[in-house]
Amino acid sequence: MEGKAKVALTFALYQGDQLVRRDSIAQDIVKVGKDPRSHLRVDDDLASRMHAVIEVAGPNDITLIDLGNEPGTMVNGQRVNKCKIRPGDQIQIGSTMIQLESAELQGAASAGAPATAPSATASNRPQMAVNTPTEALAAAHVGQGAATALGGFGMGAAPSSNPFAGAAPPSAPPPPPGGNPFAAQAAPPPSNPPATGHNPFAAGASPFSGGAAAASNNPFAPANPFVASAAEQAYGGYGVNSPGGSDFDPNQPFTYSMIKSGPDVHPDEVEGHAAAVEVLVKWDQNTLHVSHESPPKSFFVGEEQLGCNYFVPSEVLGTTRAPIVVARGVSVALVMLPRSSGTVEIPGQGTFTFHDLIQAGRARPSSEMSGAHEFDLPTNAKARMELEGSGLSFEVSAVNAGKAPPVGAFSSFEPAAYMFIGLSFLLHIGIVASMAFFMPKMNGDDSEAIDRDQLLLMQKMLNAAAEREQEEKKTEEVTDNNADQKEGGSGTRAKGEEGSMGNPNTNAVNKRYGVQGPKDNPDPHIARQAAMKEAQDFGMIGLINVGAGGDPNAPTAPWGREESSGNDPLSARGNMWGDAIGDAFGAGGLGLSGVGEGGGGRGEGIGLGNIGTLGHGAGTGTGQGFGNGHGRLGGAHQTKSPTLRQGATQVNGRLPPEVIQRIVRQNFGRFRLCYENGLRTNPNLSGRVAIKFVIDRSGAVSTASDGGSDLPDQGVVGCVVRGFGNLSFPQPEGGIVTVVYPIIFNPGD
Repeated sequence: MEGKAKVALTFALYQGDQLVRRDSIAQDIVKVGKDPRSHLRVDDDLASRMHAVIEVAGPNDITLIDLGNEPGTMVNGQRVNKCKIRPGDQIQIGSTMIQLESAELQGAASAGAPATAPSATASNRPQMAVNTPTEALAAAHVGQGAATALGGFGMGAAPSSNPFAGAAPPSAPPPPPGGNPFAAQAAPPPSNPPATGHNPFAAGASPFSGGAAAASNNPFAPANPFVASAAEQAYGGYGVNSPGGSDFDPNQPFTYSMIKSGPDVHPDEVEGHAAAVEVLVKWDQNTLHVSHESPPKSFFVGEEQLGCNYFVPSEVLGTTRAPIVVARGVSVALVMLPRSSGTVEIPGQGTFTFHDLIQAGRARPSSEMSGAHEFDLPTNAKARMELEGSGLSFEVSAVNAGKAPPVGAFSSFEPAAYMFIGLSFLLHIGIVASMAFFMPKMNGDDSEAIDRDQLLLMQKMLNAAAEREQEEKKTEEVTDNNADQKEGGSGTRAKGEEGSMGNPNTNAVNKRYGVQGPKDNPDPHIARQAAMKEAQDFGMIGLINVGAGGDPNAPTAPWGREESSGNDPLSARGNMWGDAIGDAFGAGGLGLSGVGEGGGGRGEGIGLGNIGTLGHGAGTGTGQGFGNGHGRLGGAHQTKSPTLRQGATQVNGRLPPEVIQRIVRQNFGRFRLCYENGLRTNPNLSGRVAIKFVIDRSGAVSTASDGGSDLPDQGVVGCVVRGFGNLSFPQPEGGIVTVVYPIIFNPGD
């Protein structure tokens, strides 16, 4: 039988200006793509597995068809869907440039076979053209003089003889190409046949040979594991051809498949209850397009740009537009095209061919296309329709619509998570509400827990302190005729918290301290504690305490010595400065002001400077004040303690201002303490503190706040505000009273 002439196309593939390779292909349909089974393989990241096809009808009739993948196919710089090409044209896919160099006719397949090849037998007789990747097996043997092309004709060259094959008659042809080297095959007749005329090791007599001869001669002969089956021989002896296998041949077709690795997913998790239709367009085992429509919609294929869901050439389809599925409401009907075959699988009824459905009258003539038939697909039915001679197939399924994936910030939350979050929220709200409901009454202080006797005692103490806060009269300055022409005395400021010097048990004022001792005492010092003078009059106790402690009338300090010794004619617990030596009122400290036991410094002495040990100022003299002596005025430097004066009081309510001023003046002691604490950091601190407070119906201060103070120390202002919050007044008549009470603070001289 005469073979049909083929057109051999020669392609040159370039990456930039670099020639990658040249391929010569003799096929009626040339598949172009990244798939290893493609005739013209394009190793480009932008190329698809099946990117384009080239139909070859003759040397001057070559058609390129783009399969609709991005980034498309360019011919001579223009993007095309379908066009004619000729030698010299440049095809660009991604960054790969493909140039068609030549298109030449080849001889018929029979003429291309070697002269030594036997005549075609039933096994290698020319077949019809096959265009699918699975059926098209490229078994070309370069240098053998023959080629088996995909979808073409040809016969393989005879391989070398198999030493393990049984003998065959002289007229037997050589084994088919690509056969199993261990399979039984025909052997040439021996030059000297045995006398019996029979070879015991031939295929017809040897029980170890395979094939029909062994089965006919010895029906009990076991199967020969070295004999390849017909299917294996058709694939070149590779029965199992998978990547990674021991017999893997990259030149033979192979298929990737997904392996199940988990349990089936319940349909309710991924599907809803709405109807949908799913259409798959496949070329052999390659899926070209998937369409999932819900609600169901009609699906058309063809070349027309309007009204077609997928592009299929008219040469393959037979028309420019054809329906695959026709939707009518929620039901879908499969359109059985002319020149097509296939099956329909209906759950619970089995599988039916198109011919059976048409013959049984279950498929009606189609109103969409002449010569076609329609069949209504029930739910979960599946159909497969194949176009004869093209390798294209359509798989149609009537399924339930898939559930839309959840979106949004809370899309990954489960209902159980919402429930636990809600319960936790309610629990926390309940805890907060219970805390607010059972909260005890909030009071400004613990004054309600103080009994009446304590209140009276505190009032007496405040009254006594208020009396001492009366403004001091200015003393007349008298000239000292015996002045030593020096100003101020020496002394080291004692360590510890500062407190005013003096005796807290006397009311005398303007007296200075003294420590008895010789006038020229080179080492004046004070004692750690006073002697138990009273115990000296009681026998053994007096003897035990003889010499224990210093002068009971002199100042003491924790860092003092066992006894006291100064340079004054007598001992007295007076202030730092004064007109004469004697006891004066003070807190028992070693400084000018405050309630501590020290002098606010870092040394061990009495004074305001850092020279000497015991003194009455800060200088180098023997007098008082600042300088080198006590000056020409009596007592040298006259000083005043910090003063507090009230300003103009504003009262809004039925409570006399005099009553409010009297009660506030009685509590000036606590405000003075706040001010003295501020003087430690800023000796020149002065200003006005205005307090705005409200007296409620019971006479207590309900609120107190800053009413416009200009004192720069906010710590002092806050301390005074807190002091006003603890005051108590008589019950006002007719409601609350609002008061603005200013106090002017002055550090003195």
